[in-house]
Amino acid sequence: MDTLISDFEARGIDILDDESRLIYSVLLYNAGQYDESRIQLNKLIENNRSNSMAWYNLALLEHAVGNTEMRDFAIEVAIELDDSKVEILTFRGTLAIENSNWEEAATYLQRALEINPEYVEALSAMAWIKAKSGQLDLALTLLDKAVKLDPGYVYARVDRSRINLALRNYKNAELDLDKVIELEPDVQWHYLDRARIRLRYFLDYEGALADLENVERLDSDNFFALVYLAGLHDEQRRFSKARNYYFRVIEQRPEYFWAYMPLGKLEWMAGEYSESEKWFAKAAEQNPEDYTLQLMVAMSKFRLGKTNEADELFQQILQTLEIGKTEYEVIRFCAERKSDYYAISTLNKETDESLRERLWYYMGAIYESVNNTSAAIAVYERLKMRTGKMEYDLAWAALEGM
Repeated sequence: MDTLISDFEARGIDILDDESRLIYSVLLYNAGQYDESRIQLNKLIENNRSNSMAWYNLALLEHAVGNTEMRDFAIEVAIELDDSKVEILTFRGTLAIENSNWEEAATYLQRALEINPEYVEALSAMAWIKAKSGQLDLALTLLDKAVKLDPGYVYARVDRSRINLALRNYKNAELDLDKVIELEPDVQWHYLDRARIRLRYFLDYEGALADLENVERLDSDNFFALVYLAGLHDEQRRFSKARNYYFRVIEQRPEYFWAYMPLGKLEWMAGEYSESEKWFAKAAEQNPEDYTLQLMVAMSKFRLGKTNEADELFQQILQTLEIGKTEYEVIRFCAERKSDYYAISTLNKETDESLRERLWYYMGAIYESVNNTSAAIAVYERLKMRTGKMEYDLAWAALEGM
């Protein structure tokens, strides 16, 4: 690129004919030299205000730098001067898509495809319009054609991956991203898209982790990758790593409340009870219907020796529950820490397996707090192989560490 620019400059910019000056301006644009490119395009327009390609390239340049007013003016002039060039019509159509003017976009793109049915950018843009109107199969057909015409056109493959995803053709969606990554190995979003597919539809944790680590390598502050990495390590019970990633998530976005409960859980595991109290309290504010979050606040207070505060909170939780229910009897045991007879009796009768096993954890936590170690270990052993709930992770970590 720089060599080509230097060649033009060596020949003398002032003596360039219009065609050469247009090429020179495009090279400058592609090299990111926007101001210099604009100067050359304006010279072309001064020489010939009917030069539609100069106006079109000026519109592209202003679009790149975010000057929407001048961009819109330039593309309208280009269209008025020549509505037979597919690149001009296609760009006008894509601008309409950005503004959600679907009917207008379709008009310009249809005109472009009538002129050149094999113009891949117009095919891809039209596919997007069809997809937005729910015509997914037609969108896929258009993208298949675009990819066949130009296998290296990345945008068509990315869009085809998304359409296949919507059509539940998950393997095809992944295969397109495989090729996209081969073509553009340094674009972080391709890896992120593939990681989502691998996680959600194939449970391919190893593959997803490799993709997410590539995103982190390319951009260590990619928030979405950090969220996925935190969750992935958490789910795989690599709790120390999960904790570090959740800290990075919350550092970027303190308001990201989905991280509050995991941080409370992980800080409890680490024995940082003042921190677990804080995070569980923040989680409880966001989800006041879930009494287990308040219960973990009380448990944290109890571990910190703030017994009166813990007991007061236990009582507050009990007031929201129906007397005699399993959760009531378990939390009453947590509050009184005397006989566990009624709690165990109701647990043994509980038919909701998930509720029963989760509540067993709190029995174990109290046993541990009052130094009934053998009973605590028995509870934790009972739960540690279960997955999918906070309490099961806490039981596992109590035995295995972080």
